[in-house]
Amino acid sequence: MHRRSVGLAFVVSGAALFGTLGVFGRAAAAVELSMATLLALRFVAATAILWGLLALVGRLRVLPARTVGIELGLGVVYGVMSIAYFESLVWLTAGVAALLLFTYPVQVTVASAFVLEEPVTLPKLLALIAAVSGVALVVVDGGFEFAPVGVVLVVVASVCYTTYAMGTRVALAAVDPLVHAAYVFLGVTATVLVYGVATASLAVPATPTGWSLVAGVTVLGTVAPMLLFSEGLARIEASTASIVSTSEPLTTVALGIALLGETLTPSIGVGAALILSGVVLTSPAAERVIRRRFEGADDGVAAGNR
Repeated sequence: MHRRSVGLAFVVSGAALFGTLGVFGRAAAAVELSMATLLALRFVAATAILWGLLALVGRLRVLPARTVGIELGLGVVYGVMSIAYFESLVWLTAGVAALLLFTYPVQVTVASAFVLEEPVTLPKLLALIAAVSGVALVVVDGGFEFAPVGVVLVVVASVCYTTYAMGTRVALAAVDPLVHAAYVFLGVTATVLVYGVATASLAVPATPTGWSLVAGVTVLGTVAPMLLFSEGLARIEASTASIVSTSEPLTTVALGIALLGETLTPSIGVGAALILSGVVLTSPAAERVIRRRFEGADDGVAAGNR
């Protein structure tokens, strides 16, 4: 139970830091820093930091060729997810894009039940319903603006994230989380660089502000949350981690209110409460309470039938 609680704490913390990406993205657009440049520098720097950290702590490992191929493949999937999501924001509002992206907990829960044979428990089902409903209220507040290209891009991002989360859960059974992240980032970096070259959209930031954004998105929005998420997935199920990570939009909303002057509407308040409820329902203590109550109700019904 302690191991699972630590895993949940890691994933929640990682989700909170991942929630800063939207703010960094909007700030980059404001200073005319292309998304391809931001992504490329973000992952090049993050990869260098991870490999340097491995060398510093003496955990450099040469993995078997097959394992390296799997790790790089997961990196390509993650890279495609990042590109598709950021590019979808050209066609969709941030709210609609986030809503479509955060359908991935449903995909992970269903797919994990079939592929990884993870049980769909009552607490997990309740947490899933609460979390997805909360995300809908948080990000839809303000209305919908649909564009077919944007919808396709963000759906691709959602499927990629589902694939990455499940693949990571399997990979971490045999690979150290830090080593896993380092190898994955090699694949991510290669994917993003190929995309930037192919679209001829790479450039060197021309201002200190641009470089500050790159540093921020690298450390706060990439390296730290990636390590936390990987450590969390080593301790809990992929489906549970995906549900808990729906707390990510709360950070974006809070930062929007604090830094961008956005307002806290009743819809956002209720949605935030539902998301937090979903996170709480995945805790070991909450699962024990729900199971005891549910099992007690079943015993009472059985006794009445007798």
